[in-house]
Amino acid sequence: MQGEKQDYVALTTLRAIGALCVVEHHAWYYVYPAWSMNWFFAGVQYWPDYFFVLSGFILTHVYGQSLQKANGNGVYNYLVARIARVYPLHLFMIVVLFGFELFRLWVSHHTTAQLHHPVFAEGTSLKYLPSNLLLIQSWGIHHLNTWNDPAWSVSAEFACYLLFPFVVRWHVLDQHRSALLFGVLCVAGLLWVQLTHRTFHVTYDAAVPRAFFSFGLGCLIRTYLVAVQHALRRLPPTFWQCLAILLCCVLFAWKGAKGIYFIPVWVLLIASLTFENTPVSRALSWKPFVTLGDISYSIYLIHIGLLWAFLLVRDVSPDSVAWILQLPPPVTLAGLFAIVIGLSYLTYQHVENPGRRFVRQHFSRKSAARVAEAAARRPAAGPAPAAMEEGKA
Repeated sequence: MQGEKQDYVALTTLRAIGALCVVEHHAWYYVYPAWSMNWFFAGVQYWPDYFFVLSGFILTHVYGQSLQKANGNGVYNYLVARIARVYPLHLFMIVVLFGFELFRLWVSHHTTAQLHHPVFAEGTSLKYLPSNLLLIQSWGIHHLNTWNDPAWSVSAEFACYLLFPFVVRWHVLDQHRSALLFGVLCVAGLLWVQLTHRTFHVTYDAAVPRAFFSFGLGCLIRTYLVAVQHALRRLPPTFWQCLAILLCCVLFAWKGAKGIYFIPVWVLLIASLTFENTPVSRALSWKPFVTLGDISYSIYLIHIGLLWAFLLVRDVSPDSVAWILQLPPPVTLAGLFAIVIGLSYLTYQHVENPGRRFVRQHFSRKSAARVAEAAARRPAAGPAPAAMEEGKA
């Protein structure tokens, strides 16, 4: 087995590729029928399932052992860390999109523009704000996607975060019989999603089972990584990596591919890329690629704001943006990607990271050992200086 300190950075790069593919999917959807589907890869909407499998893998890698031994404070701090990871940027985008709707309301009352989408209606109705603020909007309680469309998967993954401590502490993963049953349940659950909905692209209705069963497969990969790698070593790891990438390309090009077909490919891709000393893994670990992976959550969440802005400009002054839609779609996408990446870097630096630090510093509970260590370092007499206390937070 490879060392515990491995970061699996090649998997981080794939997060960036997945996020940009989701941007492409929404860009096509928002301007349809201006862009035909002749060039569009229909399977890109299934990248969230890669995120779900990867999330189960990474959380098991980081928290799998510690949560088994954690007391109440340990589980609480795990939940704080997960909220800190996803909520600040999610809240920021809700505020931004709410402000955007207020601006559209002003436009509708003070200009002659004919808005194609009603203000504070349908998915942006005020009645959907509470569920979005609680991150439960895709838990089967609504009949459509609401507010920030891609956040449906964040809501579904948040449910996985809440369920993960039970999976670990009930020893579902580390006992072979229960792990086997759990694996069968995950596969059966994913088949149920595909067969009962006749599509795998379920978001607001069956998002949680779609996410959790994929997440569970990721947990199992990491728990039994030694056995998985042993099986894969029968052929060169580069072979498996190239095969997984080739299968991805085939499925993306196959317009009739069902979403369930992607699940074993994501599993193979993640498992094979745990071998980091290969040409493929080293190429994907190039620092600029990894940086894109680091900001992929921002890419994933903020691009809807840009698309909303484009639609508003098109409503107010159609001629001013008509030339954009006349460009070849890849050219337009390249420009959109550049803008989204630039803005995502800013939100990563000034919203996502500071928000994460704020939540963890102000809501995490110190363990008894850390409290004792802090007390030992405190001066014997006199109040501690404010700067010292600040440093301990």
